[in-house]
Amino acid sequence: MKRRQLGMRGAAAALGLVLLGGVAAGDDVAPARRLSLTAWDREPKRTPGALDEARVKQLRDEIEKSPKDRAPRMALVKLLTEARQLEAALTEARAWREHDAYDLVVVRLIGDLLTELGRKEEARRAYSAVVELLPGDPQAQRALATVLKQSGDLEGAHARLSAAARARPEDMRIQFELADVANRLGRADEAATLLEGVVARGDAAEAVRYPAKQRLAQIYAARRRAALAAADSARAQQLEADIAKLAVKGGIENDLKVYLTWDTDRSDVDLWVTTPRGEKVFYSHKEGQGGEALFDDVTTGYGPESFTAQKAARGAYLVQVNYYGTGRAQFAEARGEVVVILNEGKPDEQRHVLPYRLFDPGETVTVAKIDVR
Repeated sequence: MKRRQLGMRGAAAALGLVLLGGVAAGDDVAPARRLSLTAWDREPKRTPGALDEARVKQLRDEIEKSPKDRAPRMALVKLLTEARQLEAALTEARAWREHDAYDLVVVRLIGDLLTELGRKEEARRAYSAVVELLPGDPQAQRALATVLKQSGDLEGAHARLSAAARARPEDMRIQFELADVANRLGRADEAATLLEGVVARGDAAEAVRYPAKQRLAQIYAARRRAALAAADSARAQQLEADIAKLAVKGGIENDLKVYLTWDTDRSDVDLWVTTPRGEKVFYSHKEGQGGEALFDDVTTGYGPESFTAQKAARGAYLVQVNYYGTGRAQFAEARGEVVVILNEGKPDEQRHVLPYRLFDPGETVTVAKIDVR
């Protein structure tokens, strides 16, 4: 069970909770707010340390004795990577793969190292090997989809998630992710059909049904605005009724909405949002004094988790991702996306997609600061 953590951490403390304009009660009734987002980090900052040569020798001795043992190979690649000896780490990772060709962990590690070395085409081929090795494995398809999304290849991500959905049609989280990518590609009708399927599944977990309702309400709201612009009152009224049936808390117009997803099962990644009042809204404190709310705490992998501020307080909101823990024996890393929507459901709506990567349980990365004036 998670422990209650109410203290400030990481960049939130470093920021010192500088309030932009204060948070007096009267602010909530002040004229129109202006929201802007500043993207911060994709991964925790790391300072390369001196390489422990004795530890390197020890690990190489262990590998020589047991070439198929993954643990010392993983430890050696990680040690070299942290010392920023990336070419050496890549050499060790490739040597590992010669003994363990079907291990998705090492295949993705090779892709990551090539990416860090700036060899993008080689990295793309390395990542693609994940699904070439296990074409019927939805987890492999999903892992590649995350990498493709983070590189900006939404069409490729859509194809991988479609394959994952065909392999595991009962997995509503895959349907949710596929709908998100379809919507980002401008295929709102496809996204709506997928989300309607998730919402209609009475046996699906509310942890995915409710975010699906939120996303579906956004699509219906856009359709309703188009209907009103076309003077189609009957269509607008029907869509208004459809939105009402979804019973989304806070309605379809919110100053701030945040979604968190990640790409591994048996892992617990948390969304933290610190309000201008210095109040952290997260898994053990889900409601803020200003009406902010976190929906659900997914502890078994993938997400989504979501945060809503219907009326954002003036000041600075800090958006962070914390890697709480994992039940995976290998490849503890987690990566995914934070989607931030400003002025949700309004003519000036903005959508920001922020990829992140966390290496070990316990790490936190600050992905964005949102200023409200």
